[in-house]
Amino acid sequence: MVKEVSAGAIVYLKSEGKYLYLLTQNKNGNHYSFPKGHIEKDESVIDAAKREVYEETGIMFEFASDKMQTTTYLMPNGIYKDVYYFLGEAINSKVTKQDSEVLVAGWYTKEQVFKYLTYDSDKLVFIKLAGKLEK
Repeated sequence: MVKEVSAGAIVYLKSEGKYLYLLTQNKNGNHYSFPKGHIEKDESVIDAAKREVYEETGIMFEFASDKMQTTTYLMPNGIYKDVYYFLGEAINSKVTKQDSEVLVAGWYTKEQVFKYLTYDSDKLVFIKLAGKLEK
């Protein structure tokens, strides 16, 4: 079985008393998800998550929790993919999308996150990692 491993983060910021979450729309597949990408050789999962979020969106973040969630799925090419997600608080807020991989990148409310996320597995990860922020 061939397997790929990626890392990313659910990044949030608090603006005018509301939480906003960072989403990207991927050019390959058109799906909405949280920023993520492949772990490079000799790179830790944590370093990969920070690098990928920054590369895809220009956003830097601090880890808001030591919790991590993993999702596994079968890609259309027959390869299984494990994605490790963390929760992070944005340090900056100006989004600069990576044109080569990302169609859209921006900040969304919780309601919009549930509306736009393509996959239920991402919604579940969102609930597990960010669900307590707005209570």
